[in-house]
Amino acid sequence: MNRLIVCFALVGSVSTAAAAPELKETVVHDTSKSIALQLTDETVLCSSADYGALFLKVLIPQLASMTLLDHQNLGAGAPCVAAGMCQPGRMPEDILDPSEPSETVDVRVKAIRVDEIDREKQTCTTSLTERVDVTIRGFDFAHERYASLGERPISDCGIAPDDKADQAGPPVKQEAAGCAATGGASGGMFVLAMLGVTIVRRRRRS
Repeated sequence: MNRLIVCFALVGSVSTAAAAPELKETVVHDTSKSIALQLTDETVLCSSADYGALFLKVLIPQLASMTLLDHQNLGAGAPCVAAGMCQPGRMPEDILDPSEPSETVDVRVKAIRVDEIDREKQTCTTSLTERVDVTIRGFDFAHERYASLGERPISDCGIAPDDKADQAGPPVKQEAAGCAATGGASGGMFVLAMLGVTIVRRRRRS
């Protein structure tokens, strides 16, 4: 009984794994741009907007024209990037320098199309993930946004639809009724032999 239970469990896990959707990622664009970043008390701050805890953030208004998705946190007033939770050694004062209120930085924006392919349904669900990365005065900042683009036919994701005709198997050869049922060629020879006997008997009578 225990062996049967194990076997059924293995079969169930294999079936589940086989039905799991496939993921296909395609880089839509990956660009970098140098911008002059303003670093003041208004743009460098600890904020909990959209995070649930105080994170070190820098507001970058230029991101609005560089990105496809909205990277603005709730009530922030401009798109932003974050460098982790605020703590000693990672605070606004560790970035701010009154003598240098601005700095030129390289902002990298990478957008990835993600296709979740379901071969059983012959569909794919597409989404877009966009990530912003920038290093500001020795601190690595990032921000990521996600947007669902809906479901579409599997061919829209560069996957050829399954050919149902190929799955039906080779055609079954059907025998013609009559000859095959009477034994094929041997049945025909038997009929000819009987005709010969009938002809001989008629000649003898005449």
